[in-house]
Order: sequence, then structure tokens, then C-alpha cells
Amino acid sequence: MTITHKYIRQCRTLFPVYGNSERTFLNRLKVQINEHLDLFPDLSYEELVKQFGTPKEVIMEYYANADDDYLLKKIDVSKKLKRFLLFIAIS
Repeated sequence: MTITHKYIRQCRTLFPVYGNSERTFLNRLKVQINEHLDLFPDLSYEELVKQFGTPKEVIMEYYANADDDYLLKKIDVSKKLKRFLLFIAIS
């Protein structure tokens, strides 16, 4: 497993909801990381974290800059889906 894959996977697991915007964000982050690794091919995972921040910091920054209406909509859809699945499971 490459350090890029490890870093992106850790970032992805921190998203409470995952949609097109989050996928686009992670794809752009992956491109940035790969470009950085092209310049510094011997970079370790720890050095990558120092350069880009911890996955938690990256996701927190994403949400700090995200559109509030988009976030509320995604959370609402997520809640409705969970309720629906719970109803189906109980029935």
C-alpha cells in the first residue's frame, strides 16, 4: 500500500457522509499528494503528514470551508436514510 493510498483512505474514513463533493475533494488531494511525491520520491508517511497535516486536520479544514447548506442537506439525507433502513430492519 502506498503512502498516498494510506493517507487518502484515512481521510475518507473521517467523513461522516460521503458524496460527490467529498469524492472530488479527495481526488484533488490525491493529485496534490502525488505531485508532491514526484518532487520528493523518498518522502515517508510522517513527513507527508507534516507537509499536508493529519487526516483529521485535513477533513476539519474541508468542513470549515464547505457550504453550510450543502452540509445540512447531506446530514438530513443521511438521517432519513438511517431511519428508513431501521424501519426496514424492524419490519
